[in-house]
Amino acid sequence: MKLRIGPPVTGDDFYPRPHLIQTLIRALNGGHVAFLGPRRTGKTSCLKSIVADPPAGYVPLLLNLEKHHSITDWLKEMAVATRTALEKPAPKLQWLRETGTDFLKRLERIDFYGVKIEISGSKQPMWRPAADEFLNLLKESNAPLLFLLDEFPAFLNLVVEKTSRDEVEAALNWFRSARHELSDSSARFLVTGSIGLKSVVRRLGLFPTINDFDVREIPPLKDAEALEFLRRLAADNNVPLDEPGCRHILHLLGANWPILLQLFVSVIQDEAVTKPPTPSALDHFYRDRLVAGSRNEYCDNMFDRLKSIFSDSECRLAREILRTVCRAQRPSSREDLEGLHARLIPQDAHRALLADELDYVLDTLKHDGYLLQAAGGEQRTGFASHILRDYWRRKTS
Repeated sequence: MKLRIGPPVTGDDFYPRPHLIQTLIRALNGGHVAFLGPRRTGKTSCLKSIVADPPAGYVPLLLNLEKHHSITDWLKEMAVATRTALEKPAPKLQWLRETGTDFLKRLERIDFYGVKIEISGSKQPMWRPAADEFLNLLKESNAPLLFLLDEFPAFLNLVVEKTSRDEVEAALNWFRSARHELSDSSARFLVTGSIGLKSVVRRLGLFPTINDFDVREIPPLKDAEALEFLRRLAADNNVPLDEPGCRHILHLLGANWPILLQLFVSVIQDEAVTKPPTPSALDHFYRDRLVAGSRNEYCDNMFDRLKSIFSDSECRLAREILRTVCRAQRPSSREDLEGLHARLIPQDAHRALLADELDYVLDTLKHDGYLLQAAGGEQRTGFASHILRDYWRRKTS
């Protein structure tokens, strides 16, 4: 298992999460899935694992939608990916042996208003008739296709920027209707992305268009999994790390995300130590190399990211929330956060115009992995990891 800090990991470098994968597959057997969780937590790697070892009888199609900015492009890619996958030389599914020839012929006849699926054109025509034709084909053929749509929320934002909110509303309404019509067929959709789907559609006032998804969240590794992950990383990369050291790393980070565990092991590797580091040495690595060092691009990106995902007003609120929460003696209540919003915008009338701003910012910060809301009791909100909390304390001191 190699240390991989940047791109999604695959193959032997992907730490197996069989329970999570099986949970997703079971959910897909029953319906359509929204796979949610913070960025850089392994969602795309999970999708690639499903593609490498798909459920029996299914053809998985992984599409990265962040390169598209029109509904037509999305629909065309689904159609092209379907045709490409079914034409590959491979053991044929029973379904394909029975209906595949007719399915492919009908698929090739779908015309996105003059832009055939086998041609990459620049025209942006009306897409609904072609979308309905594609849907009818999937439904009538009972095609066992598993569409894994990565970066779906980012795609919606791009469509809004390039076209309009009305275009996104029409597409999401069609997509919701399609999921309902395919509920008793074999075709399934899974959507995920590096920004929050709920926050994107809520901002557009379109939340009802996604409320039928079976929502599954990616959890951090359990302590036992995280310890085994650290052992494997250390052994495969010649990093001396004993059991007490592994446990101390979990204590310091405060969240068992693979990216953070890999980052810590890579810092130890950079130090070229020859024996297992002591707790005090690990404290030093954490404080001076991770929290305060230039090696930690993860936290740097999380600090700078707010400017790209929020408006100026939202960014100001998000920064103030994070600055306050990282210094609080205990997690913040809803009342605390509403009071903070009131201090930033003291005029009641002005704040009423921004009634949804606080909820939108909080939802986004939770999805992106900055904050975590307790499940029970007062449901107070605190930082999702010690490392981000300590990083924010340092950056805003």
